Amino acid sequence: MKQRFSALDVRATVTALQQRIVGLRLQGLYDVNAKTFLFKFTKPEHKELVLVESGIRLHTTDYTRDKSITPSNFCMKLRKHLKARRLTAVRQIGMDRAVDFEFAVAAGPHAEGTYHIICEFYASGNIILTDHQYTTLALLRVVHVDADTTFAVGRKYSLAESRGVEMVERSALVEFLGRAGPKDNLKRTLASFGVFGPALSEHVIMRAGLSPSLRVATGLDLHPNSPQISALVEAYGEAFEIVARLGREVAPGYITYVEGDGGSESVYDEFNPWLFEQHKDKPHTSYASFADAADVFFSNIEAQRLKVKAHQQELAAEKKLGAIKSEHEGRVAALELAHRKTEEQARRIEINLEFVDQAIMIIRQAVAAGMDWKELEELVRDQQEQGNPVAERILRLNLAANQITLELDNPDDSDSDSDGDGDGDGDGDGDGDGDDDDEGGFDGPLAVDVDIFESAFANAQRYYNSRRQAGVKHAKTLAISTQALQSAEQKIKTDLKATKVTVTVSQLRKPFWFEKFSWFVSSDGYLVLAGRDMQQNELLVKRHLRSGDAYVHADMHGAASVIVKNRPAAESAEIPPSTLFQAGVMSVCQSRAWDAKIVTSAWWVEASQVSKTAPTGEYLSTGSFMIRGKKNFLPPTQLVYGFGFLFKLADDESIARHVRARQQRQAIMEENMKAATGSRLAPAGESLSSEDKGDNMDFGAARIKYNLDEIEVAAVDEFAEEPKAPVSRSEGKRQISAKERRDMRKQRDDAAPPAGKIDKKEQRRLEEEAKYEKSQQKQQKQKQQQQQQQQQQQQQKRGQKGKLRKMKEKYSEQDDEDRELRMALLGASGKKSISAILNTTRDAAEEAEAVVVPEQIPPSIVDQLKALDVESPDAVPDTTAAPADDEDDDDAPDLTVEQLSVLDTLTAAPLPGDNLAFALPVCAPYSTLSQYRYRVKLLPGAMKKGKSCKMALTVTLAAADANKPRSTFSHDPAEADRLEMAAILASREKELMKSVPEPELIMQMLGKAKVVAPNIESVRQNMKTKAKTMAKAKANIEE
Repeated sequence: MKQRFSALDVRATVTALQQRIVGLRLQGLYDVNAKTFLFKFTKPEHKELVLVESGIRLHTTDYTRDKSITPSNFCMKLRKHLKARRLTAVRQIGMDRAVDFEFAVAAGPHAEGTYHIICEFYASGNIILTDHQYTTLALLRVVHVDADTTFAVGRKYSLAESRGVEMVERSALVEFLGRAGPKDNLKRTLASFGVFGPALSEHVIMRAGLSPSLRVATGLDLHPNSPQISALVEAYGEAFEIVARLGREVAPGYITYVEGDGGSESVYDEFNPWLFEQHKDKPHTSYASFADAADVFFSNIEAQRLKVKAHQQELAAEKKLGAIKSEHEGRVAALELAHRKTEEQARRIEINLEFVDQAIMIIRQAVAAGMDWKELEELVRDQQEQGNPVAERILRLNLAANQITLELDNPDDSDSDSDGDGDGDGDGDGDGDGDDDDEGGFDGPLAVDVDIFESAFANAQRYYNSRRQAGVKHAKTLAISTQALQSAEQKIKTDLKATKVTVTVSQLRKPFWFEKFSWFVSSDGYLVLAGRDMQQNELLVKRHLRSGDAYVHADMHGAASVIVKNRPAAESAEIPPSTLFQAGVMSVCQSRAWDAKIVTSAWWVEASQVSKTAPTGEYLSTGSFMIRGKKNFLPPTQLVYGFGFLFKLADDESIARHVRARQQRQAIMEENMKAATGSRLAPAGESLSSEDKGDNMDFGAARIKYNLDEIEVAAVDEFAEEPKAPVSRSEGKRQISAKERRDMRKQRDDAAPPAGKIDKKEQRRLEEEAKYEKSQQKQQKQKQQQQQQQQQQQQQKRGQKGKLRKMKEKYSEQDDEDRELRMALLGASGKKSISAILNTTRDAAEEAEAVVVPEQIPPSIVDQLKALDVESPDAVPDTTAAPADDEDDDDAPDLTVEQLSVLDTLTAAPLPGDNLAFALPVCAPYSTLSQYRYRVKLLPGAMKKGKSCKMALTVTLAAADANKPRSTFSHDPAEADRLEMAAILASREKELMKSVPEPELIMQMLGKAKVVAPNIESVRQNMKTKAKTMAKAKANIEE
């Protein structure tokens, strides 16, 4: 198996890197291990990852790998000099296995400030950082070649010894082959000839029609004009063309592999930038570029190595657990044996009761007579030699403990043996005892310790008491054996988790086009997008706001510009109110209202009402737009957000399982929309007004609570040129008192009032309001005239003209109304009040209104409702103006059905049997996450994004563990299959959520939040306990 890059591989890789990363900036540099480094090159909306393993490989990668938490000193040195610098050149040093990355300054590559990274891929390899004069600043390892050549800091890196590629001459080839040994074959000899390498040399041999195993000394004609030499020279000419082509063009990649036997996986063998002659008959896979082939090859090998290492750790853990089980079983067996032995000793004493009493009496009398212990032992030995039956059964004396050891037989053994030799008749009890002895291993004589100051019966009773204690101990041990084994197993698993090597080589997924924005999918299945800053607000409206979409915003500083994408197949269909409300929640929660905990409301308009064209003499800054026509205000929003996970379905079969649920949801939504639209229709024979046609989306409960219908009717009667009949609303009817109901009964037979007529109280209220407004306008005009006169009378002092010019340039983006409103908010003396300014604004309001996102003043609910009075019902949106001036952006892409149909492949609640590809973090209004399986609630708080993400991920992982069945056993096969599928699904969901990169979680998380979830305190305690356990396990392993 090929293990490292050759010179030809380096050449092909450098050619590909010259087209992919030259001109990009080095955004990040990470160390995967002591010899492997990951370079991240980026430009706007594009990034490339380059993996460098010293002495082994160099290629771009599409796979993600775990990086070291703490960077090494060498990595920190590289970051210090190279981070955020632009890569200007990549070149191979001659034809050697060395690559030079050049980070030059604008003055040129030879100017001070230019740096080089030289990566060597021969021997043990090296990575060297040099300045513009190739003086070494830092290097991965110090190398002493000889007394005069050393690679170290401060030494100059020499480029003079590099080799180049040249055409092979016939005389040089013959001379080289003539130096071959008698046993050298052609393949081994030509592998070191020139700079072509072993693979290309073998290709040359086969193209020449020769065998690689041909002996050079005996099987090759070395005459310069021989056919064999001529064929080799011609083949080397082709090889030279291959090398030159690899230096000019991006070459495809090829991986040859060995097919597995018996259905086993195939094993990769080699990777090359050219399909050589020796590989054409082997199974191989081709790739678009050699870098892709090398990436797949080495990533597969890494994954296999990690799997083997993880498997070895699991085997070691199983072996350790098996040893604990064996030890525990041995302890239990020893207790059981002691219990049976004690019982057998007591039984032997009972069987030999008279003999035991005699032995005890003899020894007791000798001790009572004052005989010396040694003399007593000699006496016992003398009696044993004389054949005394009592002395023969005394094994030893332990007079210090007042005990003697007797060897007691079981008479039943001899009886059973004699009965077996005879006619077979015998005592059944004797047979049973013999069987017990055989099972317990107590055949023959048994040593029994007896107390000389107790009788034989008392000694037997003492053994029976010991048997009871051993039995109790044995029972307790058996009772806690299961618990002890589970505890040991849990401890081993915890230690394994603390040190387990996980398979971390996984392919990077391609982000969706909408992930650059803040996004979520509404409960009705609509895509909602919001900009993260002013530039993204501009891009979002300019490129992605189309006819049929809705634009949502809030009059609050920092509120995001939100658009709701309508379905391409139904652009004329109305967007549901629930989706608009959720988009409004998104806009408000991303504004200053979240930090200040202010409850306010958002508004929405159609796409045709949004334009980037400013009125004459005005200027719109980045992220600001003109809103023409009426704003549709949404109900006040609660500051409740959520964080959850969506899962990407990987195949059509899994997507088909969710089609029925989506169709049912779509049918219910359409039915609700029809019912809501039908309730707002006018009676038969009456046509809807232009205002009612454009206001089909309303919120019934909010209209009743905030009396929006009365305000709209009043606005119609006050500002309309002709009276129009108000549209009846089943959801928003004004409450009728009992007196009014009686008056209606009395006037039942009278003619119906003309359309648009209102009662006297309402008319008097409107007249009073009109008079009040006219008086306020008159006062404002008088004040303005007085101020203008005062300004004309005042003479400009010396130097004041320049100051006024600077102020005019600084506040050129503000109009008079904005300036007066800001001064009033600051409490400046002599300025108008806020109410007076708002009244003046009401009088001067036109159809067009500028929406400046970063400089809006948050209005109250009353101000929003008053704003409805200003807007004329006859105002027709300017449909001629394209949204956000699309003519200025020729490259703005049109979103096709395929781009939005990707939402159908995302699900919040996977079903058993689904094939899941990856998990997507989503931050959205909490009402949107009602169907999500894994979600947490976010409230305004002080927690940073990183900590919030960690807490939310811990909660969701705990929920995945809770969803996993405790056992998959069931007597019902169908239920057992269901439990097994549920366990597999929960494990897969947990794995995918755990594999989401932390930057991706942080990018979606809402800042300054408080995570709320069921049993979150227990989750925190479990986190602390697990951290302590892992710390102890690591400490034990280090010890």
